[in-house]
Amino acid sequence: MATRVSQADLERLSRTLLAGIDEVSNARWEAAVSRAAALPGEVRPEKMKALADSFSRELGVFGAGVGAAAATPVVGTTATLLAATAELAWFTARAGDLVLTVAALHGRPAPTVDERRAWMLAVLIYGGSARDGFTKAINEASTGLAPSTSSRLPISTLQTVNRLLTPRLVRRYGSRRGAIALGTALPLGIGALVGGSANYMAVRSLAHHADEFFARLPYSAIDTTAIDIGGHLPSATG
Repeated sequence: MATRVSQADLERLSRTLLAGIDEVSNARWEAAVSRAAALPGEVRPEKMKALADSFSRELGVFGAGVGAAAATPVVGTTATLLAATAELAWFTARAGDLVLTVAALHGRPAPTVDERRAWMLAVLIYGGSARDGFTKAINEASTGLAPSTSSRLPISTLQTVNRLLTPRLVRRYGSRRGAIALGTALPLGIGALVGGSANYMAVRSLAHHADEFFARLPYSAIDTTAIDIGGHLPSATG
């Protein structure tokens, strides 16, 4: 008999990813730099391939393991949903590690915590359209600033961008990944197939999208002294 999951369950599952985003943006930049430096290869495409291969195998195996638990008769619905929640949180944190490692491969120097968070949000939410989505958010957040002609982004604008993007992460990425995570709850080994293959393909796409994003990032530096003209949106209505 199929397990029915309420919208409230899905929303709670989606919101668990925010803690992972905070953890990675605050504490894992140095690890990303070290990881990028240790990748094999002489040029960035070779290093990118090694990075995508490593992360897709890791997250694919983990997703399959979570799905395999659903095939165990003694595992109930509550335990399965808890496992799916843990899988979503862990996948999101590792996806953030991947995005920051790609940033390091592109030579992005000493980004602020707000900058790291904005990068992760843009890539996770918009995927292959991350640059366009990020630029649109900058335009929404800015008054008196022309992102298309300015190479320096005021930190206050970036902070507003993060406030705008956060609820979009829950609605777009959270719902999408939550559905995949809940798919691992399917019985008879189907969940293992869903979890393993979905994670594997998602990571390879994520690496490609992050590589494109940092190659075409619409600004070159953060200006911590610049002052925007006018006010910002008071809250994220996304």
